Amino acid sequence: MSSMGKGLSAERFDVRAPDGTAIAVWVEGEGPALVLVHGSLQDHTISSALLGELRTDITTFAMDRRGFGASGDGADYAIEREFEDVAAVVETVAARVGSPVAVWGHSYGASLAMGGATLTGNISHLLLYEPSLGLAYPQGWIERAERALADGDDEKAIVLVLRDVLEFTDDQIAAMRSGPEWARRVAVAPTVVREARAEEDWAYRPGQFEGITARTLLLSGSQSPPALKQATAAAAAAIPGARIRVLDGHAHIAHRTEPAMVAAVVREFLAP
Repeated sequence: MSSMGKGLSAERFDVRAPDGTAIAVWVEGEGPALVLVHGSLQDHTISSALLGELRTDITTFAMDRRGFGASGDGADYAIEREFEDVAAVVETVAARVGSPVAVWGHSYGASLAMGGATLTGNISHLLLYEPSLGLAYPQGWIERAERALADGDDEKAIVLVLRDVLEFTDDQIAAMRSGPEWARRVAVAPTVVREARAEEDWAYRPGQFEGITARTLLLSGSQSPPALKQATAAAAAAIPGARIRVLDGHAHIAHRTEPAMVAAVVREFLAP
């Protein structure tokens, strides 16, 4: 595919991860480089509203994580492979632009951005919206999701995430089911359990993230579920100099519900 151009239309190139998996990266905009790592349930297009706000003065490099969108997937999953994916994309983008780059991660993607930041020195700014390492799931939830997938009920697995983990209301879920993105969510349902197990099985080791030198800001919604707030606080405590900014009146997806506000937070954080 074509490499980065000067226009505002999205273009794509692929990065080869250390295990050989092809990771697709979608590029648009003008200005300083920002790598975006999406969370669970959908590919890079889940951030389209935020990308639309940023592209006038920031060049966005939005990756499709392994198992999503145009990217490949490995035979055996481990969260460490995704840490390596992020680092590989960062290294490639930094080489293209000739300087360290900023990284945005949301939810599971924020966790991966954290891990990737331990593998590369080419991250200048790290912006993490509610990373999920160590997230506690309701008792028996992962097993219920596994059974749904085994029974071929991929939609049920997605609903379990939205209802029991993200605490969306029935009306919110119904609206999502009738929307254009639902089919893409259902298509990636097999990734739900592997990511949940990686989150719940996570244990912070002393010093694990102390090598991160990037300026780091964590975002937390004032209305987010307590488990997500706890996971965010644990992440902030693990990264030297990290601070938390609370998004008052918002929950886990402010970059979708109020992208202009979040884009302003991004610009403020990246300003020299």
